[in-house]
Amino acid sequence: MIAFVARYGLGIVLALAVLGKARNFGAFRSSLATFGLQGRVAQAGAFTVVTVEALVALAAFSLVADDLVVGVTGTGLGLSFTAAQTYLLVMGEQAAPCLCFGSAERASARTFGRAALVLLLGLTLWGAAV
Repeated sequence: MIAFVARYGLGIVLALAVLGKARNFGAFRSSLATFGLQGRVAQAGAFTVVTVEALVALAAFSLVADDLVVGVTGTGLGLSFTAAQTYLLVMGEQAAPCLCFGSAERASARTFGRAALVLLLGLTLWGAAV
C-alpha cells in the first residue's frame, strides 16, 4: 500500500508540474536565468527538466515500469529540485520566481516543501521496492 501511494502520488505531483511548465514554458525557461542558464542552454535545460519529469510521471502510471526504477528517478528529481530551492533560499533569492508548477511564485518554504515532497515520495518508493 505504501508503494502504491508513493508511486501514484509522485506521478500526480510530476504530472501537475509538467502541465504547469508546458502551459508557461517561456516563463519557465526564462526563470532558469536565476541559475545562470540563458539562451540555448536555458532552452535545453528547460526542455530536459520537463521531459524527464514527464517520463518519470509516465513511468509512475505505467504497469510495466519497476517500482525501483521509478523510485530512484523520482529521488534524483527530488534531490535536484530540493537543491535548487535550498540554493534560492540560502542565497536570499526569495524574489526569484519558482515557476515549478507554471505560475510565478517566489522561493519559499512552500516551494521547498513541494520539492521535498518529490524527494520523499521517491525515497519512499525506492525503500519499498528494495
